[in-house]
Amino acid sequence: MKNAIEFLQLQISDDNFISLNISSPRSKSSELRNIIANAVNTSNEFKVEFRLQKHNDIKSIPIATFKTLIEKNLLDFKQCLIKKKTEEIQLLINKKGTAKIITKKLESKEKQGHNRKKNYLIPDGERCDFLIEIGVMDNNGRVRSQHYKKFKQINRFLEMVDDMFQKETQEQLHIVDFGCGKSYLTFALYHYFSVIKKQNVQITGIDLKQEVIDHCNNIAQKINYNTLKFAHGFIHDFKTDKPVDFVVTLHACDTATDDAILFSLRNNASKMMFVPCCQHELNKQIKNADSSILLKHGIFKDRMTSLVTDTMRSQLLEACGYKVQSMEFIDLEHTAKNILLRCQKVDRKEDINHKAYESYLDFKRQWNISPYLEAQLREDNKIPEL
Repeated sequence: MKNAIEFLQLQISDDNFISLNISSPRSKSSELRNIIANAVNTSNEFKVEFRLQKHNDIKSIPIATFKTLIEKNLLDFKQCLIKKKTEEIQLLINKKGTAKIITKKLESKEKQGHNRKKNYLIPDGERCDFLIEIGVMDNNGRVRSQHYKKFKQINRFLEMVDDMFQKETQEQLHIVDFGCGKSYLTFALYHYFSVIKKQNVQITGIDLKQEVIDHCNNIAQKINYNTLKFAHGFIHDFKTDKPVDFVVTLHACDTATDDAILFSLRNNASKMMFVPCCQHELNKQIKNADSSILLKHGIFKDRMTSLVTDTMRSQLLEACGYKVQSMEFIDLEHTAKNILLRCQKVDRKEDINHKAYESYLDFKRQWNISPYLEAQLREDNKIPEL
């Protein structure tokens, strides 16, 4: 066990330091949820993202100032993940300020080079405009070592999209990406359809952070992604007169994923992809006499709530005529919020899959839930009245 503050301040002074993520606040009511810092190679400062309950703040902070910030805030959190060029270090911090330290050595450059021979849809070594603009690639098309995991994540996402679209060709596609954030994957979607498949595509990214929207629009204009636009707003407020083919929502909090599902159904989207996050709604509702000893533990209940919520969504989508696949989006070591739901409209004689709907009702009774999504689907006449 070591002093957490002293140990962390020492690590960020190391030339091998890349980034850190301070997470798991001790107080559930804490406004500040995460502190994420990345080393800036060209200056003596960090790019720091403060993730708050309702918005994020991004600032450039001198290293000396950031050390003071750590001393002030670190003990309000339970965990910190430090990434260095040669290792990853996880700190498990107790209330007394000492930490258990777990170290994971990273692969050698030779082994990393061997692993990089995989045939990606966006290859390492070939220039890709948006990856250069967001800093994942250098100007020669080589992936920067500190961003290789992001590069793999982008390609993994495109592989899942390609699995849905590789045999399809449409004259025009309209895609909506809700909660697009920094929009790495939104740009990747545009690159896939416009550059790789050479299709006409229009993509709209929606997010609540105006500064991020402005930044993404500037990049899109700079690299001539002319039919990629970003707009500020809530999911439930977004309207379009154009047909929607594909809806993407990654890590939208709580019922925001449900709003994206409702938008998709109301606009008759044939395909959807969701990575749900922060399922608070059903956490207050779920009860199951046969699982009472599981639900009495907070962390178990949280994880069960996530599974119940995603099962509920999947079953209701099946009832509405979609084939739903659940799969792992990225490795669990990156985030626990990694279940992706991939949905595709199925041709059916009836609008309602009654067998799937009856199974949903049994599931609903088992867990004693009354979801927002169900109520809205019933109001939209997508599912029968009880």
